[in-house]
Amino acid sequence: MTDLRGKRWIDRGWTIARCLFGLVFIALTLMVLIEFGDTQPPAGGPAANDFLEALNRSGFINPLLTGSLLVGGAAMMIDRWAPLGLLLLAPSVVVIACFHWVLTHSYIWGSIWPIWWAILAWHYRHVFARLWERRAVD
Repeated sequence: MTDLRGKRWIDRGWTIARCLFGLVFIALTLMVLIEFGDTQPPAGGPAANDFLEALNRSGFINPLLTGSLLVGGAAMMIDRWAPLGLLLLAPSVVVIACFHWVLTHSYIWGSIWPIWWAILAWHYRHVFARLWERRAVD
């Protein structure tokens, strides 16, 4: 009985981690949309601001980024769709991490997202393992 109760708490922990990850991306994306419209907010440092200005001037990155963050975050809310959410969020997580590591030197803030993503990807490794399975040729 205690073993079952412990598993239930672990499952709840994974659910909380998954939903919080998705909610963070949904909430932050909506906050940026409400506050700044279709442009990226200014960041710390001239190199970071130059990079964001280039993204804003491109005209297609911001809508693409917004869409992938909202759809990926929403997919994280449903356990069955979480692996798809992780796949949609992966490129953005890498860019966010590199942006903070290289341009703003916020190493902790830049490390939170790929670590959290990797932990969730590890939890869903059984789904991703099918990508590398060899199928027998008929």
